[in-house]
Amino acid sequence: MEPKEEAPSDDGSYEMVNEDPNMELSDESSYELLCSEVSESLVLTDDEGFYNFNVSDEEVKPFSSESAKDDVEIKGDSDSDPSEEDMGLDRETNPDLELQPVPDKVNKGKKRDLMTMLYGRSNYDLFDFPEHLKLKVDIKEVAKNHIIRYLPAKSLFKCRQVSKEWNNWISCPFFAHTQSQYFRKTSGFFQNSKYTATRFISLDDSAYGVPYPSLAFLPKLVSVKSSCNGLLLCQALDEEDMFYVCNPANKQWTNLPASGTFHGVDPKFVLAFEPSSLDFEPHYQVICLFSLPDNEVPVVYFDIYDSHTTFWSVSSEMCTDFDASDVTTDAIFVNGVAYWETKGGGLLAFDWKNGFYSVQKVPFCEGGALTNIRGEVCYVSGKYDHATRSCVLDVYGDGVMMLKNTIRIPVDDVEDGEFVDCTVLANSCDDVVALVVKVSQLHKCLYVYHVKDERVQGPVFFSHCEKLFPYVNSLVSLSG
Repeated sequence: MEPKEEAPSDDGSYEMVNEDPNMELSDESSYELLCSEVSESLVLTDDEGFYNFNVSDEEVKPFSSESAKDDVEIKGDSDSDPSEEDMGLDRETNPDLELQPVPDKVNKGKKRDLMTMLYGRSNYDLFDFPEHLKLKVDIKEVAKNHIIRYLPAKSLFKCRQVSKEWNNWISCPFFAHTQSQYFRKTSGFFQNSKYTATRFISLDDSAYGVPYPSLAFLPKLVSVKSSCNGLLLCQALDEEDMFYVCNPANKQWTNLPASGTFHGVDPKFVLAFEPSSLDFEPHYQVICLFSLPDNEVPVVYFDIYDSHTTFWSVSSEMCTDFDASDVTTDAIFVNGVAYWETKGGGLLAFDWKNGFYSVQKVPFCEGGALTNIRGEVCYVSGKYDHATRSCVLDVYGDGVMMLKNTIRIPVDDVEDGEFVDCTVLANSCDDVVALVVKVSQLHKCLYVYHVKDERVQGPVFFSHCEKLFPYVNSLVSLSG
């Protein structure tokens, strides 16, 4: 496969362009590209409490060991700390070597800065690498074996330009399988609209993106129905029974066979996908929750498509507590279980693998949604507080859906007396809580609360949008 380059657009999208297959970057230029992508993708800016590589080589700020422990976790093939020999610090060949703490400003190149970041979780104090000491492992090899699996798809397409070897490595199915397991961050949102083509809203234009234009590679115009860990479930606009599962990052897709079961007038679909080291080919399910119109009592059925068998089958488990019309929200899929919110504050959970369902109560609040926070399924409600000019998000969880936390997101562009609608977005990823704010029917804007570092991103203004679906910028492959 030929190396590619990107032509960025305003929303972080990129267009794949053919490049000279004989082109080979110099070591210096490929090294600069590598450092740029690793630093921008893994490390945030100083004012957010993280180490920043975007400084000169002569004045490099020290890397905080505390922030390293919290925010940069390099998971190699072993959980053990690197030895001195692995770090290029062989005391037998350098008996006089003394480890010194990093001063406020050190004169060292980007290579040693990156090595400091890599081994920031070691038991050793941070130290300055002596200028005469040659690192035993080339930085590109360290990044290849231990770092790039954590990068998003857009950054990885850039990294293919490091060398032909890297291009072949990042393009291979094995690497795509590995990256899909390690990169799980919410990268942006796909929006459905009746008036415009499906658009991707990136949370970081420099790192996260999909080829432009979004979803134009599919054979039909579609609307997004569900999203899960890098895959989208889409439905053709002109054909109700035509569904596609696709990955917009690599333009790979497959169409689903039609189910032999009539799904009624308002079926609810959810895509269930969890990357696993045991499944080299992605193993996913599409779960359709439906009811039949002639039922005399409320009954919910579950029709399941399995990518391994490539067949639909109706589960023997039926829910007799609700009707499909009672389901009010799109489902989220977390740890093998699909969750739907229902009318009257009910929560329907379905474990497709073990074939059983359960029902529990959730707070009955306006503008709320189910979302994954730190690995736990929570219910998050949103409302606007004019007194503090902020959206107040109440987080309910701890298994019994008790109030456990309150988050305030400043929204200042509101006049006194204006009506403000806050709607929380359902999300299967556990790193962000997102909400859409609509002010007096004039405009909509997206705000994102990053759970880990407790920061707010936004607003992002948009229009003509029906729904937003979170997306992970993964390389998960559907080509088989």
